[in-house]
Amino acid sequence: MLLQFRGLTISTIEKIALSVTLFIFIGFTYSVYASGPQDPADKDEEEDHSHVIEAKVPSDKLSEMRRLKNPVVANKKVLEEAKAIYTGKGTCFNCHGDKGKGDGPLAESFNPPPRDFYDKDDIGWQKIRTDGEIFWVITNGAGAGMPPFADMLSDEERWSLVIYIREIGKSSATDLATKGKKKH
Repeated sequence: MLLQFRGLTISTIEKIALSVTLFIFIGFTYSVYASGPQDPADKDEEEDHSHVIEAKVPSDKLSEMRRLKNPVVANKKVLEEAKAIYTGKGTCFNCHGDKGKGDGPLAESFNPPPRDFYDKDDIGWQKIRTDGEIFWVITNGAGAGMPPFADMLSDEERWSLVIYIREIGKSSATDLATKGKKKH
C-alpha cells in the first residue's frame, strides 16, 4: 500500500521503518532525560571505576570479539572521516564530548557516565580492550545508555570510529606526558 504526501510516495515498509526508528529515538531520549542529571554530591568519596574495566561484550562473544581485527587501515583520510562521523552522523560527541572526555552535553544524564576515551587515571581501558570489543559496543550498544549503531553506521564507519577512538587515547597520553613535563 502506498501513501502519497505532497508528491512523495511512502510504502508500508518505509512507514514501519520510520515508526520503529522514531519509537527507538523517543525511547532512548526519554531514558536519557528520565534519569535526570546526576548530583555530584551523591558520589562516594572514592570514585568507582569498575564500569571502566568491566567488559561490555557478553561472555559468550568475548573470545570471538577479542580475536576480531580491524579491517580498516588507519591513515589521515580515515581519521578525518571518522572524526566527521563522531561529531556528526554518529552523534558520539553528545555523550562522549568533542574531545572524547565523556563530557558531552548529555553526559550528566548517565550513571555510569559515558566512556572517557582518555587514559588519564592510568586504569588503561585502551590497553585492555581490543578493537573487536570496541567495535561490538559501537555496533550493539552498552546497556547503560549507549544505543546500538548497527543500523545507523556501516561496518566500515564503525571500524573507522574504533581507529578514531584509539587516536583520542594516544592524544591524551601525549597531552598528559607534556603536562607532566611542564610541572617539573
